[in-house]
Amino acid sequence: MRQIQLTITFTDDDGTVRHKCESIETCDPLDPAREHRLAHLLFSELKATVGKHAVQKHNAAAWGWLKFPNQPAGFEQFFDIHNSQAVWRELATLVMQAEGNLILAQAFKALEPPQEPSFDDTAALNDLYNVHRRKMTLLNQSVQELIKVQDLVNRLLHESLGGDLVDTSDTDWETQLTRKKVKKGLKAKLELGAISQSHFDAITQALGIPENTSKGQIALTYRNRLAHHIRPSVDYSMFFPALESRVGEEVKDTQGKVRAIRHVFGARPPIQYRFEELHAASSEYLDAIVAMLERLRKIDILCR
Repeated sequence: MRQIQLTITFTDDDGTVRHKCESIETCDPLDPAREHRLAHLLFSELKATVGKHAVQKHNAAAWGWLKFPNQPAGFEQFFDIHNSQAVWRELATLVMQAEGNLILAQAFKALEPPQEPSFDDTAALNDLYNVHRRKMTLLNQSVQELIKVQDLVNRLLHESLGGDLVDTSDTDWETQLTRKKVKKGLKAKLELGAISQSHFDAITQALGIPENTSKGQIALTYRNRLAHHIRPSVDYSMFFPALESRVGEEVKDTQGKVRAIRHVFGARPPIQYRFEELHAASSEYLDAIVAMLERLRKIDILCR
């Protein structure tokens, strides 16, 4: 049985010192390389967690979504009101989580070395990989949360407006709750007089806000590749698998006729994304999503 002891010392400005100690027993043998990895992981997590972070600028808005008018209503509106409030609570949680993960991902990015280590330096490569992995886990989680917000907005509209924007007779009706079908359901309600033109216009304009972000498509494309393909490489292609294109490059003669197909194989495939690009795109998309939710929040039939 081996023992690992960890002591954290907190020192105040006036010199007051406090200690927090933890002792852990492990049956696993720890060689110097594993001890180094363990210490690096712990110290990296500590630095990223307690270091200087950007302020979560959307927290106040998200907390505001948890305040409801709670006005008197008939029992026939129970499900509309109860379910829409439940969705708003989840939307607030997702937005705060997404922003927090983006900020923490940036903190781990700051811990990466300015220069990529030599391929022969195994310890340095392992240190880089561990920090890079945490950075990407947080970034990817944030991207997934932002996309889930868009899906839950579809559910918000469905639940707030009677639960009939799509046909719910099938057991898999929730998979049919797409933005396209929700918009079709909204238009049908407008034509039947179930919602007013002003409400329809306000909802439509709010839904269009994220679609007009200049970098929003980068976040969407990255998420789709993340979900439906092998992981696209970010910053360091050596940490990612790569597929080779079967198409190749056409080699033409002077008359423009294709004479051959050329395939170029490199020792390392090119990087597909940079973290800074994805972080900026996701941050802009988050801002647009919050702006959309703020606009939806002001529509009385969606917040009761």
